[in-house]
Amino acid sequence: MSALAGLRVIDFTHAISGPTCTNMLAQLGAEVVKIEPPGRGDGFRHYTEHGGAPLLSIPFAAINAGKQSVALDLKSETGQHLARALIATADVVVENFRPGVMARLGLSPDRLRAADPRLIVVSISGFGQDGPMAHYGAYDHIAQAASGIAVMNATTDGPLKIGIPIIDSFTGYVAVIALLAALRIRDAGGEGAHLDIAMLDSALKLVNTSVAVHSHTGTVPMGTGNRGFRLVATSEFYPTGDGWIALGANEQAQVASLFRVLGHPGLIDDPRFATHAARTENYAELRAWLTTVLADCDAATLERDLVAVGVAAARLRDVGEIATDPHIRQRGTLEQVELPGAERPLDVVGAGFATAPRAGARVPLLGEHSDAVLAALGLDRDAIAALRRAGVLA
Repeated sequence: MSALAGLRVIDFTHAISGPTCTNMLAQLGAEVVKIEPPGRGDGFRHYTEHGGAPLLSIPFAAINAGKQSVALDLKSETGQHLARALIATADVVVENFRPGVMARLGLSPDRLRAADPRLIVVSISGFGQDGPMAHYGAYDHIAQAASGIAVMNATTDGPLKIGIPIIDSFTGYVAVIALLAALRIRDAGGEGAHLDIAMLDSALKLVNTSVAVHSHTGTVPMGTGNRGFRLVATSEFYPTGDGWIALGANEQAQVASLFRVLGHPGLIDDPRFATHAARTENYAELRAWLTTVLADCDAATLERDLVAVGVAAARLRDVGEIATDPHIRQRGTLEQVELPGAERPLDVVGAGFATAPRAGARVPLLGEHSDAVLAALGLDRDAIAALRRAGVLA
């Protein structure tokens, strides 16, 4: 049985953060009905510079498979009425408009929860529903900029964002955690809730240790770049003669094993490197030595030999390599979904842990389920056809 089987979600989200939340809910067995504007749909459908057909970008496909798509004009009174009718059948509403937009559409969380106190409304935004910055819009790089992450990640050329939409995605997962907590309270006899999830808050959650360091020391921590968090040369990325290697020798025993594998056991007792304090003090010297020695090594062989003696290590791989690695296949990390018009299924990342398998998850065409979803509300063919002629439905 799927964990969220029987849970119905009306999804007013777009782009990445909101759809990532509802994607996880769908992967856990919830029924997700995605409301999109007619004609254009979720703007993420158009990110085809990353691959995909018109209205079916691959990034969109990755986080929307298994949902039902209803193309409904929420700017019309009729569309708003139908949206409220759909919400009346649901357990959860998820939206990621700017604060105030749902109210202007006649769908404010207060109004929705007044009609159904057990309803849980998840509102995801860049900076939260209140506070001096609440009206700011946000994309992932805006959240990275405002949160301090881009400055922490700076190089000599200046601030640098992490090159994937990590805050968008993580915010979606924070929303899932908040929703599961609210469901537990509701199912234990409580009421629903309005959950306020901000990308800025989620970004700060990722740098929680740095926030605490600043609180304690008064100094602003910077990122460590390719160095591990212990700031020693034995825990860092290095080029080898064939590929790059990530070393993770943090503990004394690991450092000793690293020196043995590299054929220099005499360095174990070298006073420059014999303790963590000494290795920190002599970081530049040890890093220079490792750079020279590792240039004659092979990353794959080194990974094998270090792992065999208990040293954390990994050859640097690209996403394509790891996605097709037998380890990932054996663990069932990926799932295959149907991509309309494609000759083969699309590999996407599953829930990230063992779940009941989904059969037949399909990336929805825009408005693919409009008729069926509204028919389930009791509308007949003539009524649905009239809505389509009026431009309310597509």
